[in-house]
Amino acid sequence: MGLFTHRRLALAASVLTPSLMGIALVLRDIPLLGAIFMAAVAVGTGLAAARGWHLMAAFAGPLVAYALIGNLFVTLPSGTAAADASIVSGLTAMAYVAAGGVWTSVVGAFVVRTVGVKPPRAVPGHTARHFAAALGILIGITAFVCMQWLDPASWWIILTFFVVVQPYYADSTRRVLERVGGTLAGALIAVIIVGLLHGFPTVITVIAFVLTIGAAYANLKLPYWVFAMLLTPAVVLQTSGSTRDLLFSVGERTLYTLIGAAAAVAVMWAGHRYLSRRAARSTGAVADSR
Repeated sequence: MGLFTHRRLALAASVLTPSLMGIALVLRDIPLLGAIFMAAVAVGTGLAAARGWHLMAAFAGPLVAYALIGNLFVTLPSGTAAADASIVSGLTAMAYVAAGGVWTSVVGAFVVRTVGVKPPRAVPGHTARHFAAALGILIGITAFVCMQWLDPASWWIILTFFVVVQPYYADSTRRVLERVGGTLAGALIAVIIVGLLHGFPTVITVIAFVLTIGAAYANLKLPYWVFAMLLTPAVVLQTSGSTRDLLFSVGERTLYTLIGAAAAVAVMWAGHRYLSRRAARSTGAVADSR
């Protein structure tokens, strides 16, 4: 996303994202500080909309939430370990993310020129501030709840917030519908694949790879619901274990997506209603003064 603006911005994101993930790993067992930290990341994402950088930040934010709440593992010479198990595992996880970001920044520049995608538009300062407030409230409170009471997969709620909450209310409403519809369709695809091919893990891996490539293309050229429909089974198929784990993961992540979408709609509707009433009062006061 940063490449659509400038390569230097993408390289900066390649360093900032793993750094924020490293902080998140340190705060995993401290719910209050973790929630405050995630709220700060969310507010930063919202304010970045004034520069047109919010789409890039909205992709980095979920990775930070994953490190803070989810089950992030890393491969070491000694075997697989949790990213927060030691300093070495944490730094290794950060290095993987940084390397992927730098590689994307270098190689992806050629792809961006080929596909010809326009950079995200900046929004007015007051809109960015309202956007930041909505994201900060939603993500800060939810991060605390997830860390205190829910299981690691609940980070998908925060992922949903970063995806569906947009600077403008109409865009947010449309994105919620696309996210829910795409996720449900993608979950159905994953269930069908697992049901038909549960005895052929290599085939499932190949299908997941193809879905990932398709999702990357859809993210650039097709409606968002297509991206969500392809990405959901791709992620689930690559991050779960046995057939039973896959089916449980599909159901759990779909549930958390629906919870996130419902909470986002409620907060955005309340904020939109408040701002509309305040604008109406201001207009009425100006009319009365005349």
